[in-house]
Amino acid sequence: MKSYPIALELTVWEDLGLNQYEVTIDEVSKISIKRTDDVLRTRDLSGNEVSTLIAAIESLSVPVSEEPETIEGNKPALSYELIVESAHFSLEFNWEDVDTHGKCSKAFESVVTLTAVVESLDLAH
Repeated sequence: MKSYPIALELTVWEDLGLNQYEVTIDEVSKISIKRTDDVLRTRDLSGNEVSTLIAAIESLSVPVSEEPETIEGNKPALSYELIVESAHFSLEFNWEDVDTHGKCSKAFESVVTLTAVVESLDLAH
């Protein structure tokens, strides 16, 4: 069976700051951490890290949720965009931290788990 590279791009907007994680799973797997297009650091990923990422990708399910109720003063501090691409598929997720804390939080579990795995790869974070 032929395997194809997988690319992940996670963008996190936190209080108007922008963190971007670009991960490539290939023969030589890497992660790059950027802030507003400036590459802060890049490193190779270990076999265990790649296995953890692949397991998190395999467990992804597409979240379906209702629009969260607008509550005065309940503005999100974080919003996310996660893109997972390969030669055979492309998935894009956009959500805010209020989505993952409300009554529909279970819908986002697999996406939040993958996000946490990607963020944990930033050893300086």
